[in-house]
Amino acid sequence: MRVLFFVVLAVLVNLPYVHESWTDHRVRSQGRDVEAVVLKVQQVDDGYLVDYRLPRSVDREQRTYSASIDVETYEQADDSDRIAVRVVPGEPNANRPQGLVESSLFQVIAIVGDVTLLLAAGLLWYRRRNPGALPSAP
Repeated sequence: MRVLFFVVLAVLVNLPYVHESWTDHRVRSQGRDVEAVVLKVQQVDDGYLVDYRLPRSVDREQRTYSASIDVETYEQADDSDRIAVRVVPGEPNANRPQGLVESSLFQVIAIVGDVTLLLAAGLLWYRRRNPGALPSAP
């Protein structure tokens, strides 16, 4: 039962990173380029943010998407009110704007979570093999 518990936790910890990686792959391999309307650009500390809307033919709901972009793309988007976006046909949420600044947050969370789970599993295994070696919780 403990093994199943750790497997479920490992899946939950890694799911966001795996989903993001799969979406990135699909956007690169199956995506098509469209021109999105820039709604807002802003500089925040050392980063540049853009809010954009995909064409109605791609996203009928006309949702607003946000992304962190590089300075060159920021300047182009600010001047032209347009930004190139690669999107998977039929799935507007699977999109990546030109000049996207990637974040490694999900990867870091997955690695830290996996290490924590491995340490916890190792401690449980050690305690089970050596019952008197570690003090038990009060």
